Amino acid sequence: MLDKKTFGQYFTKKDLWLKPQIKKFIEDSKCKIVYDPFAGEGDLLKISDEYGIEECVGLDIDDSLKWIYNDSLENIPHIDNAIIITNPPYLTKYSASRKHLINDKLNKYFMYHTDLYQLAIDKILEAQEFAVVIVPETYINSTFFKEHLERIYSITILTENPFADTENPVCVVCFDNVKKIPPYIKVYADDEYLNDYSYFNELKLKPKNDYSIKFNAKEGKLALRAVDLTTADKRIEFMEVDKLKYDLSKIKVSSRLITIIDLDCSNIELKQLVKECNRILNEYREETKDITLSPFKGNTKDGKRRRRLDYKTARSIIEKAIGNLNEMEAKQC
Repeated sequence: MLDKKTFGQYFTKKDLWLKPQIKKFIEDSKCKIVYDPFAGEGDLLKISDEYGIEECVGLDIDDSLKWIYNDSLENIPHIDNAIIITNPPYLTKYSASRKHLINDKLNKYFMYHTDLYQLAIDKILEAQEFAVVIVPETYINSTFFKEHLERIYSITILTENPFADTENPVCVVCFDNVKKIPPYIKVYADDEYLNDYSYFNELKLKPKNDYSIKFNAKEGKLALRAVDLTTADKRIEFMEVDKLKYDLSKIKVSSRLITIIDLDCSNIELKQLVKECNRILNEYREETKDITLSPFKGNTKDGKRRRRLDYKTARSIIEKAIGNLNEMEAKQC
């Protein structure tokens, strides 16, 4: 067997995931058994009996461990009166291909999923009514997330990393057996309640594509640092190209963190556009609590989650800024 980290299996070494609202969810489930189908070193099975847990059951594909042998990406057996608490493997199909790991078994796993944790969630929800699952935070804004809206009770974004061997941003998702129509999903950052997921979803910006805007266009005049750096004063920001201080020859078609933008708005002063784009961006980040932005590896030096601005949302911000400035100019005339 290859190293487990090769297959995206990271071991939870800290109990940072066990926030008050998650403890309450475990208690309210009334389950007497904690069940981990991806048990690994058993860290998540160390749940205090004060939460009503009387028994621990673990499964793992590594037969050298003390658990019952089982390939839980194939099937997870049902256990009466049990709540699954687990940290499934994370491995994208792209990463597996890049690492030359693809074989018949992985091909089968990836038949309908782009990441192993997605397959794991499907198997978990087939097996048990209640589950607490630590997954990549990117799950929240994925299309796969929408398939589980009726089963999700809450999402808790973990600012501090519970893993010893990766900085992968994660969240804890609690699933229950109550179908919610429309879905009402509580969103937390650590132990702070932020709002219902539908609130953040409604705030998402969607481009109208009513202006010609090209990203990764070296001839452009508008620059975008689309990711927070580790220092607090170097956040996602629109700027003039000459203030970017970056080798423009490194800009490629596939660039996603730093880009040059070419757009058709000759009637608008670039400095005004930059200022309005940043005003809209910062207002959007404050209003959404950054929930709608993609998480980025690691935190800033002041302990905040780094974020990345996708180009679809960036386009929406630029469109809105152009529209606002055109409207202001029309009023002045």
